[in-house]
Amino acid sequence: MSMFNNVEADEPVSRGLFSKLKGLRAGLMESGPAGALPIAGVEPRFEAKTSPVKAKAAAQPSSVKVKGAPQPMTLGMRLAAGDVTDVEAHEPGDVWKGSAADIRVPSDKVEEAAQPVSDETPVARETVADRVATPEAVNAATLSTQPAASDIPAREPLPAQSQQAAPVDETAALVDVESMLSPVGLPQLFSVNALPAFKRILCESAPDAALKITNAARREFVAVDLQAGVATVVTTQRFHETASYATYLKDLARADIAVREEMIATEEVIAAIYGAEKARAATAVIPEASRAIGTFRDVIEAATAYDGGDIHWEYRDFNDEVEVRFRVNGDLYTYRRMPKALVRRALSAAYQDLVQRNTNSGETFQPSAPQSAMIPLVAHMDMLNIRWQSTPLVGGFDVALRLLDGNFKHYKVRLPHEMGLEESQLQIIKSLGNVSGGVVILTGETGSAKTTLLRALSYQFAARDLRKQFAVNEPSEYPQPWLSDVSIPRRPDETDDEANRKCAEVIRSLMRMDPDDVTVGEIRDRVVAGLVAELALTGHPVRTSLHADSMIGAFMRLAGGRLQLPMDEVASEKFVNAMGNQKLIPVLCPHCKVPAADVMPAAQLDLLRTKFGLDTSKMACRDEDGCEHCRLPGLFTRSGKVAAGTKGQTLAMELFRPSVEFLDRIAVRDWRGAEKVWRSERTAGFGDADMTGKTIYEHALYKASTGLIDPRFIDQTMRSFSEYRVFADRDGRMVA
Repeated sequence: MSMFNNVEADEPVSRGLFSKLKGLRAGLMESGPAGALPIAGVEPRFEAKTSPVKAKAAAQPSSVKVKGAPQPMTLGMRLAAGDVTDVEAHEPGDVWKGSAADIRVPSDKVEEAAQPVSDETPVARETVADRVATPEAVNAATLSTQPAASDIPAREPLPAQSQQAAPVDETAALVDVESMLSPVGLPQLFSVNALPAFKRILCESAPDAALKITNAARREFVAVDLQAGVATVVTTQRFHETASYATYLKDLARADIAVREEMIATEEVIAAIYGAEKARAATAVIPEASRAIGTFRDVIEAATAYDGGDIHWEYRDFNDEVEVRFRVNGDLYTYRRMPKALVRRALSAAYQDLVQRNTNSGETFQPSAPQSAMIPLVAHMDMLNIRWQSTPLVGGFDVALRLLDGNFKHYKVRLPHEMGLEESQLQIIKSLGNVSGGVVILTGETGSAKTTLLRALSYQFAARDLRKQFAVNEPSEYPQPWLSDVSIPRRPDETDDEANRKCAEVIRSLMRMDPDDVTVGEIRDRVVAGLVAELALTGHPVRTSLHADSMIGAFMRLAGGRLQLPMDEVASEKFVNAMGNQKLIPVLCPHCKVPAADVMPAAQLDLLRTKFGLDTSKMACRDEDGCEHCRLPGLFTRSGKVAAGTKGQTLAMELFRPSVEFLDRIAVRDWRGAEKVWRSERTAGFGDADMTGKTIYEHALYKASTGLIDPRFIDQTMRSFSEYRVFADRDGRMVA
């Protein structure tokens, strides 16, 4: 109800605010046809002969005459514009200026004015009507924006040609409505080529799709997978406003997929995105059946792009996410933290669908049991052979994946001279290709390239094309098409004794297969050690690996502990051809390494000069901040620093062909005497490339003296400079 309902309509008109409010009441709140507000821009024509106006004018103290010309604006529009004065009597011929209470519009004129200007612009009509036809809106606008009547000059009479109805600006109204419907802040995608590179399309009609949508929605909606757990959504403007769009975003969130960006595009662009994915899928080597396997592949491809050697999935019950780490250049860096549910599905799908036949221990992934398998996979057009090893932990589990070369047709063999060995060591390796019988044993920690070097030794075997070669691995890792490779799977419930018994049975069968030489992946127990000794002592060259921390430690394990080989076999000249111990060390980036004198303590540098006789002027240390040549954006330490400062790895190694004097010490278990015999064969200083009689530690010192590796790595991960024991050389000198 209006506040003016009790005010009489025929009250004498006076100048002031109250009269303006009264005019507003009469024009907008009075019932009947005259109270209807015409459409803006389409004005009724007021004729002088209009009887309601005459009747009303007769009742006024002063008569009001209205010209027959059409009026340019209604009273409501004048109120909104603030162009209002109180009612005054004017001479004939002037434009009448009165209140809305003095006006009665014929019903036929109101109906004529209410007709739309064009049937093609209903939206514009509604928009304008919404703006001006609401009484509350007009009241508010009038009370807040209208200036005082005393400040408004009287309007001059308008020319006849300007007293026509103002045209409606239909274009402006349409543009305004369009802007109101556009999603605020969403970028436009004009071409499929402008979309960032993506892995796959997530929304399909298949049951195993990450997001299941209808065929009709595919015309206006698409979600693409940028990387593991991250997506971009592209939709039409119309579909963006529907409830289905919000539902699909929630479905993606439930699938542990975060939407990084939402974009608006036409149906043609969305169809082009689906078409590009279809064309790419037609040329794919391995079909991607599910989102889970796609996530697994994404991580593998990322690791190969960083030239990583291992991938660690660290699942912990007490953490909300799974940390995925890559080993690059010998160090572990965090790649990403991923949702637990996504990781479980990815690992389960990969183990069940991708593993190579006869290499897996179990048909399904079981986090509560140790499992191993081999997975052939294509990543960045390279064939990989992935060694899977998982183990349960307190409060979770770990899955470690070793990335190996898997291309059997175009295989690559990394030869010893490419691994960082010196000339004196290469001479020993070359001589091992021309032996009859005996065993070559390599020791070292996990990931020290023992298998890589064993493979190279087999490849370099003299007259290889005329020989029958075998290899036994648990499981097989690298492609070795020049020989017959036997891979031994292991069940999750299998004990060590059962697994070793299978390996022993395979080796026994190979002894009747007319072998020329055999490579055994690892000596694990007494039975396998005995078979290796039997092969070696019967004229078959054998290569194998053994877990030990030094060359002397390997002899100690052969003669005692779990292996317990007869001492007369261990000390035989026909048994051990060569014994080695090796370690991979990160190589400094040549572009940003810093002089050791700038970062290392003076006491350490002085110790390197006095104790080892090294020239420290060429030594360098790692720059943790790195440079454009070595920084690896996307990989971080756990402290948050970007991986940087190193470029590749090099092999430090001690390699020795036992002498008769050395074996004499071994025969009586004189381990210290045997070590002294070996290390007393040294003929050069620690800054010399000749590795005769030198340990793995001393080989690393030589590499540090050339500025290839960081000397701090030796002091921190191998043994401190002050604790290391130096032996005299062949001439009795401690430092040459």
